[in-house]
Amino acid sequence: MDIFTRLAAAVRRGTSEADLPDFIVPLLMRVADNPVDFAGREELVAQLLQRVEEYETWSEMCCEKQGFSLEDIHRTLDHLKVRY
Repeated sequence: MDIFTRLAAAVRRGTSEADLPDFIVPLLMRVADNPVDFAGREELVAQLLQRVEEYETWSEMCCEKQGFSLEDIHRTLDHLKVRY
């Protein structure tokens, strides 16, 4: 399974199991569904995948950060130049 297919699967899991907000799904799927557009940037796509897989709604609510926040995901999307 390539990185883009894995990202699509992680987004689906995230929306059903990890409270990944619906409004970010189109941005994430823009990356997952367009591997040609993101060819050569697989390292950033892998970072995005990790952030989606380890997304935690409350990642910054305690004294130590656990998982990744929506801000982390947005920051990676910004590096990929994917915006609303």
